[in-house]
Amino acid sequence: MSPSPVMVITGTSRGIGRGLAEHFAARGYRVAGCSRGPATLAMEGYTHTQLDVGDEHQVQAWIRGVRRTHQHLDVLVCNAGLVPPPQLLTQTSGETLEALWRTNLSGTFYVCREVAKAMLLQRSGRIITLSSMAVGLHEEGTSGYAASKSAVVEMTKILAKELAPSGITCNVLAPSLIETGAVEALGPAVIARALGKLTIPRPLKLEEICHAVAFFAAPESACITGQVLHLGLVT
Repeated sequence: MSPSPVMVITGTSRGIGRGLAEHFAARGYRVAGCSRGPATLAMEGYTHTQLDVGDEHQVQAWIRGVRRTHQHLDVLVCNAGLVPPPQLLTQTSGETLEALWRTNLSGTFYVCREVAKAMLLQRSGRIITLSSMAVGLHEEGTSGYAASKSAVVEMTKILAKELAPSGITCNVLAPSLIETGAVEALGPAVIARALGKLTIPRPLKLEEICHAVAFFAAPESACITGQVLHLGLVT
């Protein structure tokens, strides 16, 4: 990893993404973030681009620009994602499903693909995608969301095998509940049921997610790839 490592994070205008950007920029990383909206974080070491990760051409232009600026991409955290309110499968519209897959899967795919191209040239790097406890929770009303996050897990595991010969690791972080606006939109009943199914029945702290990302990103984690790290075990 370079002396002043570069971290690319998607979805940095709020929630987990913003917290990660602030945490790692404060620790000497050069952080390139993005979101659909304008920047909400202004600090040394952080740069922001407004874009839609579901737009292939916008992603390509963004990553090309980041690479031109920094010359090196050390860590990618694919955090951007939609978390819609619970809705039974029979009541879920095609528009809702397409929006979920555009951001959660296609967006993750495009960003991983473009960053992986750069990492292949330098023969090093760390890719971290975000899944969710919803994949193992099987909660009614989350079929579209859970399916999109399950697809991210499978994609990441396959990418891990493809990139391993070049010294690039790919892992998945699957958080349980953390107090963000997206989670609060699920409603108190869903949140209470979800907490009741956790071995450690409390919301995560942002610092715990930052620590897990730092673990995957560390040089000492070079032999850890294709893994899913669950923060908050679903029973």
